[in-house]
Amino acid sequence: MKLKSPNINSEDFMLLEKFVEKTDYTYSFDGEVAMEGIKLLLKVVKDMGLDPMKTEDLKSGIMSIFNIEVINMPDLNNNRFILTPNHVSDLDAIILGLLHPKIRIVAKNDWINNKKLREFLDLHYDLCGIERTSLQSLRTLLTEATHYFNDGDENKHYLVFSQGTISDFNNNSLERISPIAQKISNKTDVPILNMFIEQASIYEPTRIVFDSPIKLSPKDDFRKIWLEREMEMQNSLVPKARYPKLSYKHMNNNKEGEEFF
Repeated sequence: MKLKSPNINSEDFMLLEKFVEKTDYTYSFDGEVAMEGIKLLLKVVKDMGLDPMKTEDLKSGIMSIFNIEVINMPDLNNNRFILTPNHVSDLDAIILGLLHPKIRIVAKNDWINNKKLREFLDLHYDLCGIERTSLQSLRTLLTEATHYFNDGDENKHYLVFSQGTISDFNNNSLERISPIAQKISNKTDVPILNMFIEQASIYEPTRIVFDSPIKLSPKDDFRKIWLEREMEMQNSLVPKARYPKLSYKHMNNNKEGEEFF
């Protein structure tokens, strides 16, 4: 039985279904397809009687569209965290970035350099670009993150997708996981907060699970710990967690040496 928010009218739900099918149920999109998806989401939010130009209204709409359930939510207002969720669709950042007004999201330069997309993103999100295959870009990111936390004492957060791109951690090798969050934590003394998110769905609950904060020494293997904790959060869900539906590209980027790694 399909689940949909009672706030979505039937016409809008049909449009959402068609877009989901267009992206092969993965919500992985670039360029014009990304703009098409964003425009559709804004339309649906507006049709709910909300103002998508207001971040709190957008948040209410997105949480309703994708049936969001948040589990073990920490006190984000009175703490600082380096957030390290898994990555199963291009909607992950759109959803997770709305959980608190002070979250800086590390995003691929494809999104950062998309001028049309940035008009929407800059209105609601705080982004930091990265060239995922560049070691120099990772070094710059470490410096930027350190400055971010050292600039003032307000409580704010930094979100890093440790997989680097959309992938199923159940099939990931350690090489797929980046230790950059651990490096940022060691430089800033800000704890790491692992998160698990199911692939966004308009049919079923989309659950977001928060782990307990951790601090690691430089000798700890963040990659191994991250994978173990992701699996623990995934396996803790009742009913059982939904496994992501991924494109061929994102199903074949798990291990070093594979075509899309």
